[in-house]
Amino acid sequence: MPRMVVTPLGVGGWTSNPLLGTVSFIVEAGPLTILLEAGEGVYAAMRRCGFDVADLDYVLISHKHGDHALGLPTLAVHVRRLRRRLKVLAPSDFDAELLLRAVGIPDHISALELHYIDPAPEPVLALEERGVRIYAAAADHSVPALAYRIETEGLALAYSGDTRPTPSIARLARGCVLLIHEATFSEQHRELAMTDGHSTPRQAAEVARESGAQYLMPTHFGPEPPVLENLGVKVVLPLPCTHLDLHHLK
Repeated sequence: MPRMVVTPLGVGGWTSNPLLGTVSFIVEAGPLTILLEAGEGVYAAMRRCGFDVADLDYVLISHKHGDHALGLPTLAVHVRRLRRRLKVLAPSDFDAELLLRAVGIPDHISALELHYIDPAPEPVLALEERGVRIYAAAADHSVPALAYRIETEGLALAYSGDTRPTPSIARLARGCVLLIHEATFSEQHRELAMTDGHSTPRQAAEVARESGAQYLMPTHFGPEPPVLENLGVKVVLPLPCTHLDLHHLK
């Protein structure tokens, strides 16, 4: 049976209630365990949800903002202690060396195997390993950003990262079982969302419908509780530390 299990670790953004945690997910795809995003506090969130650094095969970072990347130094510390290297995919402008220098551990760059990707409007194959394929495409945020697609044995999910609604993500997510799409602002703040490079739940649902994704999982919630109404798509809510088996959604 094909295996793809998604476990939300955190569902908030930089300005959210800190109890939500910064947005991140563990994706168990076939034989690989993948961490989506490495924001501040991600190591503690992993441990709370029953995962550890030793479990990880890859980390996928969408962009360089702190709620998506500031947890990487802590992961590097633990990986180095285990005498391992952590494989990291990130946009080409992400400066991991600068980040590690800023926190006083420049030598820990040796614990990271970095793979940089230029954001492009069409999906590109970023990785293929043991029956798992990872594609990347450009998101539309305030800084260069990537969205990702993970697929194995007929199951696929896509993750938007931070973004305005954009056709590149609809193409990336085409035919997915699950689209995890940010929904930072409520519909009444749609203009602010567009200005800041974010989306509303209704915009996320529009991308899901355009892509043909079977289910939408909204995430990266802002300071206000999200209002989900008239979305016209099946919605799965992200519950931290709660496993979602995509095979059961098909």
